Amino acid sequence: MILFRKQREIAGRFFLKRKLKKINRIVELKKINEIDSAGIFFDASSEECRKEAKSFIKRLKSKNIQTWSVGYFDTEKPDENFISDKNLYFSTLKDFSFFFLPKSDELKEFINRKVDILFVFSDNDAFPAKAVIKMSLAHLKVGITDTFDNVMDLTFEINGNEPKKLIEQIENYLE
Repeated sequence: MILFRKQREIAGRFFLKRKLKKINRIVELKKINEIDSAGIFFDASSEECRKEAKSFIKRLKSKNIQTWSVGYFDTEKPDENFISDKNLYFSTLKDFSFFFLPKSDELKEFINRKVDILFVFSDNDAFPAKAVIKMSLAHLKVGITDTFDNVMDLTFEINGNEPKKLIEQIENYLE
């Protein structure tokens, strides 16, 4: 349990709103075959989501698409130890400021990359995850309908967080 989480999130929303006013992002739709880079944000606490995201990363890399991804845990320490590398980073609440805004260099780098598409395999509506998605400079944000305060540019209606169905929809509509 995190002390004063709701109050800290309220202050975080205020600071996030101020930061978002300064961000200029160009929205541009491209098919998967036309993109050079992609970002992937996924719910790392779900084993199914981790497995599908890693599989999708491999498919994108086989098409010579540069990928960077962040697996998000809404805890200070995950149950298991996960190893991050330069293209796949596992983040916890320790990577966020007191007001749950991204503070680690890896998250800031992920947010500031102007990738062609950001794929979001998560329906975890926690404020720290929202902050990462909202602050991302990706040209197109793709995810599940009615998540992350409708900040997505292209959404698919899927029941629950079923990344396999989301990937199927992405491949049907963006290939």
